[in-house]
Amino acid sequence: MSYFLSRNPRYTVIGALRGLVRLFYFASVFFWGALAALFIRTVLPISTYRRLRPEIVRRLGRILVCASNIRIRNEGTPPPPGALVVANHVSWADSFTFLSELGCRFMVNHLYGQIVGFGVVLRSVGVKFVNRMSVRAIGHAQTAMRTILESGESLMVFPEGRTSRGAGVRPFKSALLQVAVDLRRPVYWATVRYETPASWPPASVVIGWEEWPPLLTHIYRAFHAPRITCRIHYGKAPILAEDRRSLASALYEAVSSAHRSMPQLPEATLRRIDVVHKVARTIVYTPPAERGRDQESSGDRS
Repeated sequence: MSYFLSRNPRYTVIGALRGLVRLFYFASVFFWGALAALFIRTVLPISTYRRLRPEIVRRLGRILVCASNIRIRNEGTPPPPGALVVANHVSWADSFTFLSELGCRFMVNHLYGQIVGFGVVLRSVGVKFVNRMSVRAIGHAQTAMRTILESGESLMVFPEGRTSRGAGVRPFKSALLQVAVDLRRPVYWATVRYETPASWPPASVVIGWEEWPPLLTHIYRAFHAPRITCRIHYGKAPILAEDRRSLASALYEAVSSAHRSMPQLPEATLRRIDVVHKVARTIVYTPPAERGRDQESSGDRS
């Protein structure tokens, strides 16, 4: 697996074997965990299941995080039960890490639900999918969010709307935050970043899922690493606003100020390790600062 470009040659051999073993182990845990979650949901009365769901999904999240060899390190005080929480979005692993921490429910991109097997498990633990490209779907999502929060369950939203490589935080979309405004609820926030050992390529390419390669390919690539550390920082105070745009702006400022950029690989290196038809898109591989300079230059020329 030379596309990992590790500085330690033994990782290209041991890493491949490690990734294969972990992939089968993770798939087994994922399968049996999904069956267990579905079984519990089936046999328990709905009222009992809803009451126990936070602890059930928290335990399931911890099992999946352990199977992924992700070590969580957090700082700050986690939000209380029943809170609406937002965070930046780096990877498919974000759902598992926050699930293991908060036992919360999620509003995530509908594309996750289209992944065979993956979508089934997420639905079984209470994840709701939203198509941000559809105005009608946003309305349904807001209704679902209101129901979840009014029932006293915690809810996690990723306002960026897509994953990244963790270089920075994209501006937050405000549509789903309307529910917090309507319910007059403060919104808690957190930041998430990942790290790999010093001799391994940075987590931005190991676990960052910006270009959305096939999920199985990406997970296998991530499992090559000896370990992955997830650092979660919880904000000190929630944010309350009178309208959704002000709320989105305030949350974005808080998250982006606390976020620590994940180390990035040069564009040329990213082109070499691209495993999806060897295609390198400018929007993915050009650093935000350079994109800004390019736009300014084109504006000056025009």
